[in-house]
Amino acid sequence: MIREVETRIVIRGGIVPPAGEGATVVLEGRRVAAVVPGRTVEGRPGDWDVDADGRLVVAGLVDAHAHLAVGAILRAAGLPGRPPPTMADLRVSVRADVERRATPERVAPLVRAAALAALRAGVTTAFDLAAGGAAAGDVLEATAGAVEAIGLRAVLALGARGPQAAAELAASAAFAARRAGHPSVRGMVGIAGLADLSDDALEAAAAAGGRAGVHASVGEDESDLAHAFARWGKRPLDVLAARGLLGPRGIVAHAGTTSHAEGVALAEAGATLAVTPRASTYYGAPLAPIALLAASGVRVALGTGGLFPDVAGEALAAATFLRNAERTAVAAPGLLGRVAWPAAARLASEWFDAPLGRLEPGALADVVVLDWRPTVSLPALPDGDLALLWAGAPAAWVIVDGVVRIREGRLLGADEAELAAKAREAAGAVRG
Repeated sequence: MIREVETRIVIRGGIVPPAGEGATVVLEGRRVAAVVPGRTVEGRPGDWDVDADGRLVVAGLVDAHAHLAVGAILRAAGLPGRPPPTMADLRVSVRADVERRATPERVAPLVRAAALAALRAGVTTAFDLAAGGAAAGDVLEATAGAVEAIGLRAVLALGARGPQAAAELAASAAFAARRAGHPSVRGMVGIAGLADLSDDALEAAAAAGGRAGVHASVGEDESDLAHAFARWGKRPLDVLAARGLLGPRGIVAHAGTTSHAEGVALAEAGATLAVTPRASTYYGAPLAPIALLAASGVRVALGTGGLFPDVAGEALAAATFLRNAERTAVAAPGLLGRVAWPAAARLASEWFDAPLGRLEPGALADVVVLDWRPTVSLPALPDGDLALLWAGAPAAWVIVDGVVRIREGRLLGADEAELAAKAREAAGAVRG
């Protein structure tokens, strides 16, 4: 009887922190089998040998807060340099119309293009807060189909808001139940702000979120803070905490108005704060006091808000922001490498029941070969700190769940020009 030989992916000759130069990474099935200094791993029949050729090899990155379908459209909306004065105005003047026109047929090509951009930036896992609307369930399924087609690992939720919030919450909860245990796409419940969410919807979100987890975008700027005080006499995160919407499987995105007391509540709940430094700066919104919150034990992770695809760029922006704010190059030491980077990896690992964001035996096989060859010896620092050096480097190879998705800069299995053309057509229809 002939036994079928399982194909391994063997990445040789790369720089793999901390294994060093010329290290070999072996992937078997869906897992990392070994990380070995040097090229000492013997080949087997059927191996897929990848020549890293002196380039940096890292674990796939995690985007803790994305808007895959509409991120690029929102970025374009701010191009003239005259965005709406508050985030509440942005939601009314731009997002509302965009979300209304974001039908499943238009969402799918936009998500495919955004998923490809994420992979090219080395991101292999994204926590996406999608636009809802009347066809809420269909939007989620369209988003899931699109990320699966490109190969991005994702946890999806609809950002519930307005009169359709109950339907969106129900759709998210049903999707999460269907996708429980899925190897690459799972679901959670979402909230797109507190401004137009009824008390009944908040109670429904708490009930569903206890099982599925909650991804809440709140407290983006002072207009959100003023609304929460006027309506409940509480700060935004205090509203979430009082209603049981903070928990260890939860994500709170933006939260630029967060106080120390709210940070304590976040830490006690074990929720993850997803900050988006470049998106916040782009719209003139405040960035949460991440150094203070991290010192209080908050799990701070980096997201992109969908405006920019690369998480490493967010790390560089966060470091730059803190150094400028404190007027010193030694601001918040360890925040990126020892707090934000591990927090994102831990979040993804908890959602997919296996190690992610780490290049070690037993971890899920999400691996990136960056098209970047260091010209100086890399310091012995955690990956999050090293990201400040390689931010902006594109991915040459991307492997997700043991499957090669990008090979020497080219997406496998799809026509990239066609993907882009269909995304432009969909974007035009959504923008109106």
